[in-house]
Amino acid sequence: MDSLQHQIALTLLPQVGAVTAKILVSYCGSAEGVFKSTRKELLKIPGIGAAAIAHIHTSEVLHLAERELKFIEEYGIKPVFYTDPTYPVRMLQCYDGPALIFFKGSSTDLLNADRIIAIVGTRQPTEHGKAMCEELVEGLLPYNVTMVSGLAYGIDITAHRKSCVVGMPNMGVLGHGLGSIYPSQHRGTALKMVENGGLISEYIHNAKPDREHFPMRNRIIAGMCDALLVVETAASGGSMITASLAGRNEREIFAVPGRPHEPKSAGCNYLIRTHQAKLIESAMDIASALRWDEAGKPRAIQTQLLLDLEPADRELINIVRANPEIQVDQLSIASGLSPGALAARILSLEFRGVIKTLPGKRYTLLG
Repeated sequence: MDSLQHQIALTLLPQVGAVTAKILVSYCGSAEGVFKSTRKELLKIPGIGAAAIAHIHTSEVLHLAERELKFIEEYGIKPVFYTDPTYPVRMLQCYDGPALIFFKGSSTDLLNADRIIAIVGTRQPTEHGKAMCEELVEGLLPYNVTMVSGLAYGIDITAHRKSCVVGMPNMGVLGHGLGSIYPSQHRGTALKMVENGGLISEYIHNAKPDREHFPMRNRIIAGMCDALLVVETAASGGSMITASLAGRNEREIFAVPGRPHEPKSAGCNYLIRTHQAKLIESAMDIASALRWDEAGKPRAIQTQLLLDLEPADRELINIVRANPEIQVDQLSIASGLSPGALAARILSLEFRGVIKTLPGKRYTLLG
């Protein structure tokens, strides 16, 4: 069984981001295995340099992780590593998804809710924009939607507050640790969200709301959803960044049109005009575009994952399908791939949400 302390410590290593952390786990079998590997073993891993290895072999991050364990136990926070069954499966399809998230809320089942819509927009919306946001949230309620946004000023908090009023489960992705709420004015709404939704962060509890954290926060919002709804936004800014990330992850994008030459609708109009987003005027438009009324229709995201695989990848999938929880050595023999080549292919399939690494260097299929 992988150690939670080691999982947290892995994410605290300097010079080791989410992608590198997953590479390390893929080669070493677990987060704990990373810290138990020798310098010689770690140097064989592509992209892992001497500086990163030096940090791995110090005890500082393990001490920080131990302190974090005390916090999450005291405040009922659920850490979810990317190998955990409750990790958002949609985020597994994003190569740069966080290796670990911290969740405080009613149930981690929400991380994999059947229908998740992200709502974003300007921090300074017009009265029309706020009214439209509230109307769309209320219209989505009959479709059993879970809403996700960033708890920021403007459209974000409007969507969260309306969701709380109508009883829609909603989650806020934070650009800081769960030890505080930013902006502090949204603390009351955040507490209500915990009762019927939750708060998500990839940062330890005392991480500050630094400027660079918010673009990172946006990639989680874009990765967790089936579709992104942009209600009102200028031609540049966080909402447009989130829309770009959603497009990169092959998420559906919807935008509410605005009047020509209205600065706070310029981004929405641009997304529609350049065919990056579909024009919507009601929740029914979203439901129709996503074909929610078609029973038994598989998610387009899941279908797309299995397309255009190389023969070697298809062979690996077939082997794992026939041998659930197969050990890495057995998989190497069955596939005829060297350990290094196998690790690279497994990592690629993990990023696409096809294969999952289990403790003890075992593998299984997702879905």
